[in-house]
Amino acid sequence: MRKSGIWGNLNVVVFLSVLILLLVLEFFGHIFERGVGHYLKWENQSRPQLGRVWERDREKIVAQKKIKSLLSGLNLQEQSTESLQTFNELFDNLTPSFPQLISRQKFLELYYDFPGPWARQIISPYDLLEIDSHNNWKRVLLSRFGQWITISFVDGQNFPIQEKFVAVDNLEDIESFRNVEKGRLDDLGFDPERIYPTAEFLQVLKTLDPLTQSALFPDPQWFLGKNLQVNRVGVKAESTSGSARILLGIEYQSDFDTHTLLVSVPQAVANNMLSQIERPSSENLMDSLTALGDF
Repeated sequence: MRKSGIWGNLNVVVFLSVLILLLVLEFFGHIFERGVGHYLKWENQSRPQLGRVWERDREKIVAQKKIKSLLSGLNLQEQSTESLQTFNELFDNLTPSFPQLISRQKFLELYYDFPGPWARQIISPYDLLEIDSHNNWKRVLLSRFGQWITISFVDGQNFPIQEKFVAVDNLEDIESFRNVEKGRLDDLGFDPERIYPTAEFLQVLKTLDPLTQSALFPDPQWFLGKNLQVNRVGVKAESTSGSARILLGIEYQSDFDTHTLLVSVPQAVANNMLSQIERPSSENLMDSLTALGDF
């Protein structure tokens, strides 16, 4: 009986000694963590790290893959925007779930290719010059949140250099002034009696002040620099949202197709134009413009 009690006490002492030894070894040597690490090493030869290090590395790899996937998606978006032809198209397909990424070169190409000064209402060319002075502007990221569009000018790592915020309503007002449609004036609903040869319309246009000329007609360099031949100019009335405007259609011929540049002119500008016409080159043209100015 006494011998049994001694063995029992001895077992307790041994158990406590072993437990203390294991705790000391774990505290100083991390034997359990190393054991788990060796097990993971045997199970996965591509990651020979141990314990916490292996888990940290796994999380890092997952994060790297996610970043790589995001960058790959952005690169695909950048490639898709290279096929855009006009500045308007850059904003047409912009939704909260589908941002647009475009290269610096393509953005500038579309920016200066817009037929008129309205693109400058989105961002001033002096602001672009300031952004470019940082020597790290590579791309432009456009994203939409509700009624606002964020234009982010980013570097090679997609970190923003500067951001510009534009209200969607303001953007629609800017876009509504000028637009390019494929087809002839007749196809776009212009009355044949209000379609005139280019030379005839330009004789009237040259009598106006430079500000009105700029509002009605794009810089001739826009046509000449692209080797586009202006065929005819049409005039028709347009009423949108309760406001009356004159819509000019400038039909031009490219190497392959016929397009029409639509210029929507506010009534105030139209009245200014009509008030300055003293000796029109054509009575029909004057009568047409006068009729449009009176509606």
